[in-house]
Amino acid sequence: MLKRLKASTVVWSWVYNGLRLASGVILLPLVLHKLPTPELGMYYLLMSQVALVPLVDFGFGPSIGRFVGYAMGGAEKLQAHGMAEPAKSKAPNYDLVWELLTASRTLYRYLTIALLVIVGTMGTLAVEVRANETGSPTLTRLAWAATLLSTLYDIYAGYWSNFVQSMNQVLVGLRIGLVAYVLRLTVIAVLLVGGAGLLSMPLGALVGSVVGRSWARAKCLQLLAGHPPPEKAEPKKILGILWPNSWRTGVLVVGGYLTANGNTQICSYVLGLRATAEYGLSVQLIGVVAGMAGVWTLVKWPLAGQYLARHDYQGLRQMLQPRVRMQYLSFLSLAIGLIACGPYLLKWFGSGKQMLPVNWLCLMVLDSFLLMQFSFWTTLILAQNRLPSLWPTVASNVLSLLLSLTLVNFTSLGTGALVLGPLIAGCLFNYWYWPPYGARSVGTSLFRFLFSHGDSARTQSVVAG
Repeated sequence: MLKRLKASTVVWSWVYNGLRLASGVILLPLVLHKLPTPELGMYYLLMSQVALVPLVDFGFGPSIGRFVGYAMGGAEKLQAHGMAEPAKSKAPNYDLVWELLTASRTLYRYLTIALLVIVGTMGTLAVEVRANETGSPTLTRLAWAATLLSTLYDIYAGYWSNFVQSMNQVLVGLRIGLVAYVLRLTVIAVLLVGGAGLLSMPLGALVGSVVGRSWARAKCLQLLAGHPPPEKAEPKKILGILWPNSWRTGVLVVGGYLTANGNTQICSYVLGLRATAEYGLSVQLIGVVAGMAGVWTLVKWPLAGQYLARHDYQGLRQMLQPRVRMQYLSFLSLAIGLIACGPYLLKWFGSGKQMLPVNWLCLMVLDSFLLMQFSFWTTLILAQNRLPSLWPTVASNVLSLLLSLTLVNFTSLGTGALVLGPLIAGCLFNYWYWPPYGARSVGTSLFRFLFSHGDSARTQSVVAG
């Protein structure tokens, strides 16, 4: 049992996510104790300057990962939309992997230069305005330089981790990420205790990034050892194939980010900080539940790409079916536990904080469950290199914000308006249309996928893995 747990990508994902959650509890008291108020404010200012940087990837990362999965499944060529002809061989096409690697180097080199100019200029101006309010303006400027360097390095070298995961080395990628994150926390804590102040966080982040990205690079090159790169690579051609669905994915990512933050801003401006605390805490805890449950399918997307490259829809369904069931079961179990025990645990901790009233909390859980199902099926469609859900999703996001804003201003629902807005917008179309559509795209119906009995031995093997 211990060996199986040690080799389980689901368990490692839970450990990694648990550590990320616990890090706030571990580091926050130390940060509050060691940083004076002006330096703490400057720290949040530094973070705000780079908060949107991960969005500049604009969908290229998922698209590259998807195509690497196709190449590992034997795909002979790539196309901008839809699936190419079935792969004739199950052997990985390492020439295609190398072409994608070359294209990634070119892409992220230019993205890094653009970020250096744009974020470097805007961030430096913002920091300079407030630098003299801190105890040491020189140290503040060094902290900003380290923050910018760490962020740029993360963007420049981040594709190595993407390649390791997409080459179906998910467990290795999780272990690398976990070790790098522990190192990051350790360095930050040591530097804070040692008196490095504002420099502690960016230096810790930089050390963790360098170690994690370098390790991922070494592992990726190890996987490619014995398979030399092709003599002629055409990065522009590969990027041209990547672009059509990459920008569409980027629109979805940015739209989802803005929608989530939009509701929080509405709550803050209209209902005040106390209501925002209740709403934000509820969103965060339900997000943890959804994240823990979603790991069951998340770790299998690289392998799903290999099945799709061979057009092996039966094998794909056999792999995903038990994991979707475990995902739903995990979500429902954790959500019930959160609703039943969450308020009592908060009271027991004596934090003085509370979640939304139980009726609104239940509706938020329902919306999160439907959103999780919608996300799974649209991701499965996207894994086939198609994104028909783009504009319906954008329209739903806009409608969600409009409904929330209208209900919170013209009704007495309070924070409940922020729960009903997304739920109503999703139920109008996306939540019921895309799951059956996604099931049909892999040769089945939603009912058969969720409730038919497959090979029990195969099911047990897949779940155990």
